[in-house]
Amino acid sequence: MIDALIGAALEAANDEWRVDRPSRSVHAAVVRQASAIPGSWRPFAECVSDRESSGSYSARNPSSSAQGRWQFLDISWRQNGGLHYMVAKRLRAFGLPSTAAADVRQYLADTPIAEWPGPYQDTGFVAVVLSGGWHHWQGPGCNHLAP
Repeated sequence: MIDALIGAALEAANDEWRVDRPSRSVHAAVVRQASAIPGSWRPFAECVSDRESSGSYSARNPSSSAQGRWQFLDISWRQNGGLHYMVAKRLRAFGLPSTAAADVRQYLADTPIAEWPGPYQDTGFVAVVLSGGWHHWQGPGCNHLAP
């Protein structure tokens, strides 16, 4: 089940996340929709991604627990139970069955953020931003781009 969901995430991502033999999972459309950054947030997201990780999903901050494209702090976003639940909730909202979402949540809970497939990192970013959490990326360079 997890392999199919990861395959769906990889299939749903941009070309840089495609695999040689992409999954034909029925959940690919759900992952693609859940991970899509709303148009009004794209300029902000591009700025944050560039400043935080140069767009690298595997980025790891050498001086903190921040990881991934969006540099989520591992201790506060993953270990304390927030981000993987937010991702699962957003996937359910887009039609992923509850049991499959629970499998994804568990996989993400057991995996460092920098090793999450890109679509799950993006889904987490979208969930945080749309819930009013864009302030986690406040800084002099991107604030003016937030809608």
